[in-house]
Amino acid sequence: MNGRGRLLRLLPTAVALVAAAVLPAAPLTAPVAADCPAADPSGAVQAGELTAPVAARACSLGGVTVVDGGLAVRVPDRDGEAVTAAASGPGRHPAMLTVVRMAGTVHARIWRPDGGPLGAPHAPFSRFGRADGQPAEQPTEQPAGPPTGPTVESIRTPPVVAPPAVPKTVRCSDGAGAWLGTKWPAPYRWTLRLSGMPAYLGAPGPVRDAIRAAGDAVDGGRNDCGFTGGLALSQRYTGETDRDAGVRADGTCGDRDDRNVVAFGPLDGGLLALTCLWWTRGRTVEADIRISDAPGTFTLDPTVGCTGSWDLEGTLTHEFGHVFGLGHVSYAEHGDLTMSDGLPACSAGFRSLGLGDYQTLRDQYGPG
Repeated sequence: MNGRGRLLRLLPTAVALVAAAVLPAAPLTAPVAADCPAADPSGAVQAGELTAPVAARACSLGGVTVVDGGLAVRVPDRDGEAVTAAASGPGRHPAMLTVVRMAGTVHARIWRPDGGPLGAPHAPFSRFGRADGQPAEQPTEQPAGPPTGPTVESIRTPPVVAPPAVPKTVRCSDGAGAWLGTKWPAPYRWTLRLSGMPAYLGAPGPVRDAIRAAGDAVDGGRNDCGFTGGLALSQRYTGETDRDAGVRADGTCGDRDDRNVVAFGPLDGGLLALTCLWWTRGRTVEADIRISDAPGTFTLDPTVGCTGSWDLEGTLTHEFGHVFGLGHVSYAEHGDLTMSDGLPACSAGFRSLGLGDYQTLRDQYGPG
């Protein structure tokens, strides 16, 4: 076949290819409305709409705010990332919200006190939380190797006994613990913003010392149970800062900025404190804490003239527990532990770790 024949034979194919190139692409099929969560007028999505994984791109969920009660988390922009918000507040309050973006989907996990819908409030105490549908007596298995996403709290109740020389108390005989599925691969270096500290707390020095003591309690594994071995985790206070924590007054965990900040500031809904963790595939990359600046909320010495205030150091010991990956155990069943979902007012008894708090950190980080 001569060159002219070959050209004529190929011409229809070439024309078809050119036509395909210039025709506008057919529009992508829009996701079925029932498959995507409905947003409220502000564009936020209720966490209850995301308890099963939902396609991130098809539903345009990147950067969307996910809300539950007084907590809110912004959906991470990148696959494999997660954000956890843990709040404390007097009386009844949703306690923890985790939003993970993994394998092209977005999934929310909601923690509520005592594993179910909120009921009548207890006597005033700081209520934290636990995962929906996860009773304390029903342990869940930890996956082998590093966690790859947020897990339901792993509840452990090992038969560990405190040394005989230490009086046996409930706090030192309760081995329950809960793990969030993420930990620091390196020392946690943090700064403190004192510019928003409320005046009623007095001079900034003792306030700073109380917050630093809380971090040291978790870092050093301080306990009243006679365990002297440290923990293979580390935190370091690196000074004061003018930066604010990445936690908004409305209870939203915002965008991470690769700075770990503890700061006072307004918190809506009567929250005492709110910790936000940003993490990826089981490794925490940032943690910020916002402490309420509402008048009279905290005291530096709950043993003197305290009426309805919370111990600042004890509250922050709990929050630093979250920083290092501790979740919550039920106040009703494990109320003497620092990481229970309740903290009594006017008590200095939570400035150190209980047996389960200590053992859970030791299990995850190892002995120091």
